[in-house]
Amino acid sequence: MACFWQGIFKSLSNNDREQLGLKNNSLTDCIKLLKQKNTQNIKVLWQKTTLSKKQSSENYEHIENYNINNYNKGYLCGTCDPFLILLCHLLSINITHIYLGHKIIYSNNSNRTYIFNSNRGHFTFSKKSTLDNPKIRA
Repeated sequence: MACFWQGIFKSLSNNDREQLGLKNNSLTDCIKLLKQKNTQNIKVLWQKTTLSKKQSSENYEHIENYNINNYNKGYLCGTCDPFLILLCHLLSINITHIYLGHKIIYSNNSNRTYIFNSNRGHFTFSKKSTLDNPKIRA
């Protein structure tokens, strides 16, 4: 039941892994790296709204307190998810998370967008799109 983490991991290109400093091709190393790079200094917009200091603090705590030993027991991805916000920040990308048909937008003023889909029980990476290539836009 590690579909959230597998979706994140599958979305990472070799350039993304290099940018993050991910040296091993390991799901657990990816999660550890995200936890190590956790920060409150994030300028990502969620649904065109700046995160409050309280939201940033709570997101930081969520990531800090995440028990990596439980990654295979499932992860309850939120509609304003701290790990998606962090990923958006670290890779300087936009993320569109389509949950039960509803678009949730994480914006980082980028021309690259990673698209994820989920329902009440499953999370998957769908595709990447760029403004430079309208044929693969969401």
